[in-house]
Amino acid sequence: MKELAMRRRLLVYVLLPLAYVITGRLGLLLAVPPGYATAVFMPAGIAVGAMFMAGPSTLPGIFIGSLLLNAWIGSSITDQFALLSLATAFVIAVASTVQAALGGAVLRRVIGYPAALDNPRDLLRLLVLSPLFCLTSATLSLSAMWALGAVRSSDLPTNWMTWWAGDTLGVLVALPLLFVLAAEPRDLWQSRRWSVALPMLLCFGLFVAIFIRVNGWEYDQSLF
Repeated sequence: MKELAMRRRLLVYVLLPLAYVITGRLGLLLAVPPGYATAVFMPAGIAVGAMFMAGPSTLPGIFIGSLLLNAWIGSSITDQFALLSLATAFVIAVASTVQAALGGAVLRRVIGYPAALDNPRDLLRLLVLSPLFCLTSATLSLSAMWALGAVRSSDLPTNWMTWWAGDTLGVLVALPLLFVLAAEPRDLWQSRRWSVALPMLLCFGLFVAIFIRVNGWEYDQSLF
């Protein structure tokens, strides 16, 4: 029992925040100004998936991961740990945790866990519900950031759309990958590592490449 409890604490307080920060920092390399919203945000899927599979015990790790990631982003924007960047990191962490709690709870209730996701009904529910609960973080975070003065009114529409789309795509990409790594039923998801994980990674890489190329075209046009 003690060993199991230690593994759970290691997962919640070390591995989950670490995965959140690493994948989030990579995703935010594609961010739009001021730097918090990106086209594909994998931690959104990791957070929802963790809550879906393991329940509310994962929420502290999600909060810690989001807080660390956004404090890092804020410091890179302002070149220091300013009070505004820390406040921004805190409100984003709260919004991200709320979204993970809501998304995971909704999926557990509607689809159930363990989930095989092997029928059209469950897949359709995942596709329909993900964009809905991903409204949470974009709306709460940007509302708080606007109130704090961390984002301009003129940047709100672009940031909100990018944030919402990035979280939605992050859930739809990262959730199946997380299932392959850790979900029950174990044998079923392990057998899908080539049929699910590989196509997801290839599509993700293609999307990132297209996004980078389009950004490059926009930058060239702006210089022209």
